Amino acid sequence: MFRFLRIAILLTILVVVAGNQWLTASRFSSWERPLWLTIYPVLVDRDADVRRYAESLKPDSFREIGLFLKQQASRYGRELETAVVIQVARPITALPPALPTESSGLRVALWSLKMRWWSWRHAGQDGLAADDIRMFVLYQKGTSGQLLERSVGIKNGSYGVVNAVASRQMTARNRIVIAHELMHILGASDKYELQTGQPIAPAGLANPAQSPLYPQKAAEIMGARIAMSANHWRRPASLKQCVVGTTTAAEVAWSGE
Repeated sequence: MFRFLRIAILLTILVVVAGNQWLTASRFSSWERPLWLTIYPVLVDRDADVRRYAESLKPDSFREIGLFLKQQASRYGRELETAVVIQVARPITALPPALPTESSGLRVALWSLKMRWWSWRHAGQDGLAADDIRMFVLYQKGTSGQLLERSVGIKNGSYGVVNAVASRQMTARNRIVIAHELMHILGASDKYELQTGQPIAPAGLANPAQSPLYPQKAAEIMGARIAMSANHWRRPASLKQCVVGTTTAAEVAWSGE
């Protein structure tokens, strides 16, 4: 009897979670009202400079992300008065569960469960409005050429984990990564080769109709890089050098293609 009761409870939880995910996805795709995004600065390094940088962050520090979404949506006929409302939480020191080193479904599912629990425990602070999406930005010491751990945006959980450098020189680059993971949460897929980072033509190119095709002048946000040739790329300096391509626009319900 207890076994059947436990199964019934688990099934009920799964139905509720699935229902919530469906409702969330439906609301995101409608774009009827602004999305509320909370940025949670996470102190990976408890260095004084890292803390000062994280504590200095304000909603205006991420204003370019909202402008990017609004401008790009307009290119596809979505005239959004405000695409996203961003609020910034106080820095936290608790680190989220480490991303799995293997991409097996079981390990990813286990990590996702741990992440949901961690998010529930550490998100939410006095003075913050109820949000739609939570972005945990892991700030650490580093340089412009440093290779950071990968970042992720989880559509079914409506949260992202972004590795970032606590540096004024890297602020614009950090915003690109946050915008990229935010688009993942909204339903967009990667459009670059995982091994090389090369944008995949045509969907990963900012202007696939350009002739000659290379070098590209901008980066498709999910291609993440500016393709200089079929085998070489460079990073965009800011979101002003990024666009949302037609495939990505369809994935986030800005167009019907």
